[in-house]
Amino acid sequence: MRQILIPSASNHIVDLPELYYGKRVLITVSTLGEKMDMFLKAEEARAFFNSIQVDLSSYKFDREEANER
Repeated sequence: MRQILIPSASNHIVDLPELYYGKRVLITVSTLGEKMDMFLKAEEARAFFNSIQVDLSSYKFDREEANER
């Protein structure tokens, strides 16, 4: 689980999913720099495009049809 927060108080609370209850968890806090922001955006884009699965194996491009006006 990765969660990015912008705390509004010095005692911010992080909610954990129930699957973590009763388990040892590691929580790391650090500030994100510009490079990390770009990395996260790229990761989000990759996840989005990986979620789209289209079978194009039988697709045939028709240049004449594409150039029709």
